[in-house]
Amino acid sequence: MPTDDDRSIPSSMSPMTLRQFEQVSRTLIDSSPPQPGEIEVAPRGAGESGARIRQLVMGAAGWLSTSRAAFCIPAVTFVVLFTVLVFRPGQLAKTVAVDLHLPSEGAIPKELPAPGVEIDPQDIVWRFRYGATGTEFGGGVPYWIYRVMPRIFDDEFKGRGYDRFGFGADDTTYYTSRPVGRGLFLADSTLNIPLLRARFALKRVAINCSGCHRGEYLNMNGEPVYVDGMPNHTADLQGFKRFFARAFQDERVTGDRLIQEIDAALEEEGAAPLTAREQALYRILLVELKNRGSSGTTDWMDGRADNGPGRIDPFNAVKFEVLKAPDDKTAAQIDFPSLWNQRAEVREWHHVDGNTASSKARNRGSAIGVGAVAMSLNKDTIDAIGRWLDRDLPVPGYPFTAPAPERAARGLAVFAEHCASCHGMYDPVKRTVHEVEGSHYMDRINTGTDAERSRAFMKPAADALNAYGERRQLWEKDAFRPVRRAGEYLAGPLDGIWARAPYLHNGSVPTLADLLKPPAPPGKLAPEKARAFRPKQFYRGSRRFDERNVGWVSTEPMEGDRALFLYRTVDDSGAPIPGNGNEGHTHGAHLPPEDREALLDHLKTL
Repeated sequence: MPTDDDRSIPSSMSPMTLRQFEQVSRTLIDSSPPQPGEIEVAPRGAGESGARIRQLVMGAAGWLSTSRAAFCIPAVTFVVLFTVLVFRPGQLAKTVAVDLHLPSEGAIPKELPAPGVEIDPQDIVWRFRYGATGTEFGGGVPYWIYRVMPRIFDDEFKGRGYDRFGFGADDTTYYTSRPVGRGLFLADSTLNIPLLRARFALKRVAINCSGCHRGEYLNMNGEPVYVDGMPNHTADLQGFKRFFARAFQDERVTGDRLIQEIDAALEEEGAAPLTAREQALYRILLVELKNRGSSGTTDWMDGRADNGPGRIDPFNAVKFEVLKAPDDKTAAQIDFPSLWNQRAEVREWHHVDGNTASSKARNRGSAIGVGAVAMSLNKDTIDAIGRWLDRDLPVPGYPFTAPAPERAARGLAVFAEHCASCHGMYDPVKRTVHEVEGSHYMDRINTGTDAERSRAFMKPAADALNAYGERRQLWEKDAFRPVRRAGEYLAGPLDGIWARAPYLHNGSVPTLADLLKPPAPPGKLAPEKARAFRPKQFYRGSRRFDERNVGWVSTEPMEGDRALFLYRTVDDSGAPIPGNGNEGHTHGAHLPPEDREALLDHLKTL
């Protein structure tokens, strides 16, 4: 009987693929000594029958660890449990290690800690930046495949590596060198099968919390500064995901080419080339990755505008790829949110439409949206990070030229009169919000902004997500509430607002100064007239800060040799692009210029 987490066998998974695996598994699979706290599936010397069972268990589990086709989890569970009960009764509390014993895994470059730094896996900041969250199971790529794809597609990467997608250099707080970039982690897959925890030793690269929520800016010396909890406005998750979905369909990616490039990378590391059984494994992996890419799972994105860096359509990804809901044609892109001040005293509700008050649903649901499945979730790490976000993560102070105190004081008065009824009066010292008379703080209100995101989370979507989580004991019953009416979004605090550009829920306005202007009317405008309105297009992804207008530099197509993303609110014919509109929220449009400038100075202090 299939479980709720099962997936049907992909139609493109031919019987030959499974036969190939069965034929090579006897020579491909070998066990290695267990790690501390782990047990082998069967002990060495357990006899011919024990060896045979071990081969069958590891063969099935090894194939499962390379596939998202979790339909065989019940069978794997039964065989593994049976084997453990026969050979090691009483050991179910420990992790079962299923190791393919691949020499190439030992050649993966090691993380090099910074001088004097001792890595503590319980350090919550380390876990946020580098910890495994379970997304490697459904959304990960085996390391050596990840390593060589820029070689095969050198015409696209142009020597930039994965910085092309915003996963580039890191600081040296913890490491001087890592095999993957900022926002990515490297881990084996671990499944929390009922009554059993199994680790499959094939390291994959995947995105964790920091991939979306650890941003960067260039300081006054042009040096990068990284901020935990800040939106990663340079990360293009959609581009990263699409690349791997498309790349394996490319005629350049063949088994022979893949093995040739991996051998070249291994030679760079001073390691031996792939063995015959490793070559067999990578050919099977490639077949599975090709099948996954041709399944059409991500085709729904093609009917929407490109997200570009710093944006994501998280709930549609869950609806269409995980819940298998019919495509409702909504374009629900949002800007990555900041993660500081998540405690209930400041943010009773979460997400741009206030659809949950549950930290557990917020955090675990986010991991599901980028590749985790219920049994792969690293709940310990995810929940620990959630508690840190709800309690301790501070708001970053404004790092550039401090505003003049008298102008900031005038801006405070303007804010109190025109903005506080919705956004509250945030105190950056006490990290609290004071509500004024007639407050709409933490209410869902309609200010006329693009309604697509709210349309995507009506009652059917909330009900389906609640049922998914409740059946798997992931979050509380009725953890998610639907949007009541299209166009409603949560009125929340503006803490650290300088670091949260671009603005509005969908990132459609580049700077706060632009947000205080009215939306542009339809049709073309002369440049001198257009400056009085919000821009219909601008460039996203710059790390240079615009102090005057408060936001990222958005008028230039390049930052050094980095090409930036052209964001557009209308298409070539002038028609609005669904999900990209920058209309609404016109509360500052009628302020005198001096009040607008003072208000900007006050907002820098929050």
